[in-house]
Amino acid sequence: MSATTLTRENDALLAALETLDTASLSDALDSLGLAGGLAGLNQQVPGTRCVGFAYTVLYEPVQERSGFRNAANYIDAVPSNAVIVSSNPGRTDCTTWGDILTHVAVSRGIRGTLIDGAARDIDTVQRLNYPLFSRVRFMQSAKNRVQLKATQVPVEVSGVTVQPGDLVVCDSSGCLVIPAARADEVIRRARAVEQTERDIIQSVNEGYSLEQARALHRYDQPWLSAREKQANA
Repeated sequence: MSATTLTRENDALLAALETLDTASLSDALDSLGLAGGLAGLNQQVPGTRCVGFAYTVLYEPVQERSGFRNAANYIDAVPSNAVIVSSNPGRTDCTTWGDILTHVAVSRGIRGTLIDGAARDIDTVQRLNYPLFSRVRFMQSAKNRVQLKATQVPVEVSGVTVQPGDLVVCDSSGCLVIPAARADEVIRRARAVEQTERDIIQSVNEGYSLEQARALHRYDQPWLSAREKQANA
């Protein structure tokens, strides 16, 4: 596969995911038996969402104090189609994200950041309208507390393993990750879920009871396409 073809396919995946919310994507993941929801990550800028390929960052505690230990300068290597998935892992007594990283991310066109840990300088993040999702807000620096262990390695967030290059989607309902190899099927099923829900709402507006509408449109398996529902009727 040529680089041009791969780029087009990646762009198509991102464009498709931009049209879907995390609720329908979560239902699609459930239908495939895939764990994808990253519980406990909170939207720090109301109204923002992000979609992109996971660029993973893993921190570890500073073991020995021998001079100044900066947090990390990894962001220079992050591509513009990425969402940074930063694992501290779950540590909330020091931050791994602030105003400098936010300014750099915005200037590079990075799509957003998830932090399994704490973030600070939230006023700046909100002013720049940057999609940031973290466990908590806390101002205490990571300097001399944690250090970069690795980038582009598998990280575990909320019991879910995030691989570099997986698809990440975050909105006001939360964050989830989609294995890259299953993205097409998840998108197809999520679209069917959203169509099923629209059909149910329309039927209720036409006078059906909710019970009738759910039965009519197969809410027990909302990820089925219209053709599949007819075949299974």
